[in-house]
Amino acid sequence: MQARARSLQAEAFLRNEDLKVIFERKFEVIGEALSALRKRHPEVVDRIRHAANAIDLRHVLVHGYAAIDHAILWNAFERFLPELVADVHAALDGR
Repeated sequence: MQARARSLQAEAFLRNEDLKVIFERKFEVIGEALSALRKRHPEVVDRIRHAANAIDLRHVLVHGYAAIDHAILWNAFERFLPELVADVHAALDGR
């Protein structure tokens, strides 16, 4: 998701309904995985920056609280996803 989407601009993303659905689903999966991990290994999730934000975002996406603001999804993609992914990789490597 990250590599291909990096070449996008926010305006292009916000005009593309297919991409918005793809981003929604990817963030749902990320949030669900982190939620499950938190139940089994909270100490690991505590080391993952933005994990709580990803879990909260998943709840918003799944339960459809009001309308989804895709600008927020784009912001999450740009601002916290890179750090979250780096921390997950570090946790998987046992660091």
